[in-house]
Amino acid sequence: MVNIRDKKVVVIGGGKIAAKRIESLLRFQPNITVVSPVLEERLHAFVESGVIKYIARFFQISDVQGALLVIAATNDAAVNQLVKENSHPYQLINIVDDPANSSFHFPAIYEKNEITIAVTTSGISPMLAKNLRDDFAAIVDGMDPEYLLFLKEVRHLVKEGQFTKEQKRILLKECLEECYHSNSIQRSIFMEKILDLYYHRQKNKR
Repeated sequence: MVNIRDKKVVVIGGGKIAAKRIESLLRFQPNITVVSPVLEERLHAFVESGVIKYIARFFQISDVQGALLVIAATNDAAVNQLVKENSHPYQLINIVDDPANSSFHFPAIYEKNEITIAVTTSGISPMLAKNLRDDFAAIVDGMDPEYLLFLKEVRHLVKEGQFTKEQKRILLKECLEECYHSNSIQRSIFMEKILDLYYHRQKNKR
């Protein structure tokens, strides 16, 4: 999990695989530049709307300068390797035809109600990654959205309250018990307990 909002991402190649990688990144709002002599049809709309930048030519070594993420997605293994060789050690690189030599992989992603699930098999089996993602997604789909808000409130109070490290651990573990998943009454009782502890400790602090 890396925050790439407004970060520079360079994609070398403009074919179907490059388009798939770009579409998966756009939700995270990076600054994407594509370098390729040709461009997949569905990417033209992104270029025309200014969502991505497009440089219509073959790869040059200077293209990867200053990028946080570099994606080598051409159909030429020699070019992809050239991109790899000219990227700096601090840059994260994905080589579409050589996952073993990539420093990051594209996971199968699912997002809902502030939960993000990302599963990768490190390039071994993207289909298995998708199957596992779907299994986890089914669990998230069955969660009560109010339960997630409850967890958020509990964590805030526990972090802000004058609790010991052990008390924090116990409270944060307890709120995950199954009885709170769908029972709003049990959640209310738990919140009352935390609030009592919270205000009691705040009063003692003064």
